[in-house]
Amino acid sequence: MIHFSFFSGIGGFDLASEQMGWKNYLSCEINPFCNQVLNYYWPDAYHHADIKTLDYATIDIELSKRYGSHWRNDDLILTGGFP
Repeated sequence: MIHFSFFSGIGGFDLASEQMGWKNYLSCEINPFCNQVLNYYWPDAYHHADIKTLDYATIDIELSKRYGSHWRNDDLILTGGFP
């Protein structure tokens, strides 16, 4: 199971998903301090700063570089904090 986190904050959903055994592949958070926290705890994930500029093509390119094209075959969970 892979996890995408939107409006991630400092990674509450990311931490919970990791404890459930899911893999954090993507986060999207505009706050620079929160992005530093996310990068520190999940350095292999793709961290995007602005939800307005995030699209599937970007996600596919970035995740394929990190995990190979097989990431598309896994089950996906999306979570979102309150913006």
